[in-house]
Amino acid sequence: MFFKRLRNVLLIWLALLALLVFFSTVTHRERDYNRVERAAADGFLPAFSFFNTLKNSLLSVWNHYFFLVDTQRENNQLKKQAAGLREENVRLRERVQAEQRLRRLLQLKTEGSVSAQAAEVVGRGPSPFLQALYINKGRQDGLVQGMPVLHPDGLVGRLERTADHHAQVLLLNDPGFAVDCLTQRSRVRGVWTGHPEGYCQLKYVSRNEDIQAGDIIVTSGLDRLFPKGLYLGRVKRVVSQIKGNFLFVEVVPEVNLGQIEEVLVIPKKPSWFSEEE
Repeated sequence: MFFKRLRNVLLIWLALLALLVFFSTVTHRERDYNRVERAAADGFLPAFSFFNTLKNSLLSVWNHYFFLVDTQRENNQLKKQAAGLREENVRLRERVQAEQRLRRLLQLKTEGSVSAQAAEVVGRGPSPFLQALYINKGRQDGLVQGMPVLHPDGLVGRLERTADHHAQVLLLNDPGFAVDCLTQRSRVRGVWTGHPEGYCQLKYVSRNEDIQAGDIIVTSGLDRLFPKGLYLGRVKRVVSQIKGNFLFVEVVPEVNLGQIEEVLVIPKKPSWFSEEE
């Protein structure tokens, strides 16, 4: 509609311009307009002026339209460039964080007394009744069932099942996980295990033991499954049971089990492991 209207205005303006040119050529320059010429000039010159103004206005709108189109195109290009820069920034930040995690794993591996196997987390257990994750190393890499799995922040769990190139890690907040442990401050012993309701607890701690909220829990090494001194977590609260001889001790893992991306497996075969399995 706009283009059609602009075309009509330009055609009328060109017709008036042609009429003005014709009128200028047929009149004599040496004399003034006569009565007929004055009437003709007073008749079409105001219309020519009006359409000339309208033409200039429409051309201004037209130029402004193209300016907006160019501006919009440039804006879209800038948006694409900004999106590309944001994406590149995310990739670089992810790479930096991955390098930091791998550096911490390498430091943990260097500090250990035995060679450890680094692995990447490739999946998590879909069942709410099994707290587990899956790694990209297995029997072909020398891993066997029962080996401890570590993170730079502390113990993650143990290998529960192994395939040729993958393995399942049972996390320390699963009810089926258990490790003999003790408090770093008072050396009170207990058994760390998960609970079906999602938290972790320290079992078999007598009512008269010295254990407090904030105490650090480490592995004792007495179960011959895990090396001594691995960091497990902290005591969250201690409740004296109304019945029974033991305290209720809720503990919190030091490792954020929901955000693990790389782990370290200690090649320590448990005492019950058999090569025939």
